[in-house]
Amino acid sequence: MGHEQARDDDVQGRDEDDHDLLTFSESAIRLREEIALTEAALRDDPTPERQAALNARLSALRDALHRNARQAGAKPGEKGFLDYAPPGRTGAEGHERP
Repeated sequence: MGHEQARDDDVQGRDEDDHDLLTFSESAIRLREEIALTEAALRDDPTPERQAALNARLSALRDALHRNARQAGAKPGEKGFLDYAPPGRTGAEGHERP
């Protein structure tokens, strides 16, 4: 079974199983899995067009993993979901958040 078929089967299973939000840890795991699959596809000597697309995907996945780590560091769930305000914005109580 090739990388693409395994990925398609995995995505279909996830689409059927996931009906809730992911935690930062869960999304980081999935991003790392996709990064590994993309790196493996790049090692398979793709055509120049496919290589360009895979490199763009790899860059986007790495950027997303970096954003995920940064957002997880903000600990948005510490005070509760309804009180969360992204860093630099005013919280529900009107106080500036660090």
